[in-house]
Amino acid sequence: MYTRCPQCKTVHPLNAALVSHARGLVQCGQCGRAFSALSFLFDDWPAGQAHEPAKGPNIGPPVLGFVTKDQNTSNKSNSDSSELIENGDKLSRLAWALATVLLVFITIANTAWTFREPLLENPRISAWMKQAGWLQVEREGLFKDPQQIQLVSRDIHAHPTRTGILVLNLTFVNLAQHSQVFPELELTLLDATNQAVARRRLQPMEYLRTGAVIKAGLATDVYLPVLLELGDPGEHAVGFEIQFL
Repeated sequence: MYTRCPQCKTVHPLNAALVSHARGLVQCGQCGRAFSALSFLFDDWPAGQAHEPAKGPNIGPPVLGFVTKDQNTSNKSNSDSSELIENGDKLSRLAWALATVLLVFITIANTAWTFREPLLENPRISAWMKQAGWLQVEREGLFKDPQQIQLVSRDIHAHPTRTGILVLNLTFVNLAQHSQVFPELELTLLDATNQAVARRRLQPMEYLRTGAVIKAGLATDVYLPVLLELGDPGEHAVGFEIQFL
């Protein structure tokens, strides 16, 4: 005997046990459609006369032509899902490890920057930083850290008695906890659009008073006044800026 699924038209062989198991109610293993095999019953492939389904209680219909590859596919899918979850856990742990290392490095760098002055007083640390090229040391043995030089006051105006001459007054201080070399001064004259009109770099011997001991360096917390006379580049120069190098 044979029956044919009314949905996907798949023909399934039948026997008396399958027909009597659930009063003729079966389920197609190809498309999953539940139907009465007695309504689509054939003696030959596929020929014969259809019969009405038998009446009776509905007990679980047998599945015809059940394809075992669905189970294999399901097992494979579960295996793939487990593998993806495991790989995701590994990536997550790796990301946390990298983030922890980065956080530790940032903390160390921040601590070293905050306490850089006491650290520089340590001869071993200073020698190591010098060897690594992270610390500039002049021939006289003084440190050079222009970022620790702070401009306290500045002023530039025309010379009261000399035409074409500008007078520059400025005061800066060494905020480092150690003496360092005198910085180079870079003076830039600006126009109304903040574009450079003239620029000049001054060495310590050019802005220090005569007789100053340059090799001694600029001591900590020392306010150094500077007075310079410069050539006036013209009326286009309306502003200026100072940088320590």
